[in-house]
This record gives sequence, C-alpha cells and structure tokens, in this order.
Amino acid sequence: MNKYSVPLLVGLISSGLLMANVAKAAQDVTPTNMTCQEFLNMNSKSYSPIVFWILNKDTDFSGGDYVDWHETETLATPKAVELCKKSPSTKVESLKETLENAVKKVE
Repeated sequence: MNKYSVPLLVGLISSGLLMANVAKAAQDVTPTNMTCQEFLNMNSKSYSPIVFWILNKDTDFSGGDYVDWHETETLATPKAVELCKKSPSTKVESLKETLENAVKKVE
C-alpha cells in the first residue's frame, strides 16, 4: 500500500455509507410510510395526488371502478387535511377507510 491508499480507501468507504443512507432516506418517505405531519408539510398541491394514491392503492373494485379525481379533490383531500391536523403522528395510509366513507356518503 502506498501513502495514498489509506485515505483513498477511507474516502471510498465513507462515500459508500453516505450513498446507502441517501438511498434509504429516499425509500422511507412514500405515502405508505408518510405521517400526517409529513403530509401537511408538503406543498398543498401535492395533497390530492397523495390522497388519490391512498384511496386507490390495493383496491379491487368490481368493473374497474375507482375513486375518481374530482371526488378525491373535493371530498377526500379536505377530510384528510382535517384529520391530519387533529392527529399529526398518524400514518396517512391509515386514513383510507375514513376517507372512503367520506366519499361514499355523498354518492
């Protein structure tokens, strides 16, 4: 080993650890793992796409039905914001049933 080998090796290891942490952080914040506080901290233009994803994820509607964008934007999103303000530590995905019921009441 020459005099540059040790610093180079330390630099490579450090870079690898940093990249692993960045990759892990990027994976952790998805609507699945998102808390209400993280949801509320986002740009408000992001609320409806997140709620739309939550309402339609893993849902097996008959005949290809789904909760449409208009219902999501006008009914479910305001309800999600209201619920999240009351309980910021709650996972956003856990609101799915409540949001579905809010949409069904209007139909």
